[in-house]
Amino acid sequence: MRRERGARASISRSLAHGLVGWGCLLSIAASVVVTRLHTAEADRAPLPPVPVTLSSEDYAQWTSFPRYHRMVPVLMYHSIGGPASYLTVSRRLFAEQMLALKVAGFHTLTIQQYAHFVKHGYHGLPSRPILLTFDDGRLDAYRAANDLLSAYGFHATELVVPSWVSANPHFSLNWSELTRMARTSTWDVQLHFGYGREEIRRNSAGKTGAAFAYEQYLSGQPGQHGHQETFAEYRKRISHNMEWGEQQLRQNVAGYEPWSMAIPESDYGQAGTNDTRIPPWVLGWLDRHFPVVFGGDYLDRATGRRFQINGRFSPRLSYRMSLGPLDTLAVLHCRLWDFVHHVAMWEEYGCQRLAGLPKEALAAEHPPIHPHAAASDGPLPPPHPRPARRAGTGINPHAIHGRRVIIGSRPGWRAVIRARRGTSAAGTTPPHGSTAASG
Repeated sequence: MRRERGARASISRSLAHGLVGWGCLLSIAASVVVTRLHTAEADRAPLPPVPVTLSSEDYAQWTSFPRYHRMVPVLMYHSIGGPASYLTVSRRLFAEQMLALKVAGFHTLTIQQYAHFVKHGYHGLPSRPILLTFDDGRLDAYRAANDLLSAYGFHATELVVPSWVSANPHFSLNWSELTRMARTSTWDVQLHFGYGREEIRRNSAGKTGAAFAYEQYLSGQPGQHGHQETFAEYRKRISHNMEWGEQQLRQNVAGYEPWSMAIPESDYGQAGTNDTRIPPWVLGWLDRHFPVVFGGDYLDRATGRRFQINGRFSPRLSYRMSLGPLDTLAVLHCRLWDFVHHVAMWEEYGCQRLAGLPKEALAAEHPPIHPHAAASDGPLPPPHPRPARRAGTGINPHAIHGRRVIIGSRPGWRAVIRARRGTSAAGTTPPHGSTAASG
């Protein structure tokens, strides 16, 4: 009996020790899971703003920015603080830009306010209105911008690609984050486009082009020839893409209303197409479905583009200023100054000189994404040029030799004038610390 009771006691102790051990293991596992969840949440949480100040010269320049009426400049951002690229603005530069806009007295608009301006005019807008847009639904841009925008009382519009939300979780905001954003007074969540790549294969040779600008080449099954998409198939592809995107936003973001969209690659066929029916059709379809259709940078233009919409703004296409790592405070001030003073666009190209790069290097800074449409004779200056009278740059177009090169057909590509080395005196950058007269 004693032996039996002893054996039972030993078994009970073993079971108790085992249960305690398993309990400890489960507790450790649970703590690891919780820690990982908290770490994952922290890796997606908004970042505190980078502390910045303006120099006395910058402060004086921005606080004296003039009032303007009957126009709304639109800024376009992509990545903020992400991996280095021609689309990535550093967190410090972004903070400096937002501080400059704040001290200058700019008032950021909601997408509803901007849509009202596009359709009905300037009445009812605040002084110095401006619209901030962020393309692609990027997580890094949200993390870097959210708390800073909120602190300044700024509004911004996030343009999302719904299919990327689940397909690229480390790149894109998720649906719960987008829903929280839409509930705040800081963000409007809108559609960029529905799904797919921004470029497609456009011919049997394998060349690519913007998804909305070309009829797609469809590869055949093994042993079979491929075929070119018909115009009817193109229309079905584009309309389904946009309708699917709208449906996803309605299902996942409470209160979503389709106020705007942004054309992929900012290319509706104006930079090149394989069917001349595409540009008028796609712009017409988008204008019927969205009050605001965003394009790219109005400096991304070239002569000979039959379907290019001229000017800095059109009710059919809202051009934007694309901001990248080279767009310093001086460049941004120069471009906004030219915008509100209706300075000729060929003069506004000179603002890029203020990035501080040698003029010979500017044109080669970013390779073109569409080589067939990248180089042209460029926008020609008027026959009797006026010297630019704004901070930091003066350009005499008659002193420019060599081809004018347009880099781009995608937001962010630099539109610049390249001269042959040693043959041009155009576009000189002032010495550090000095400013030119403004008027």
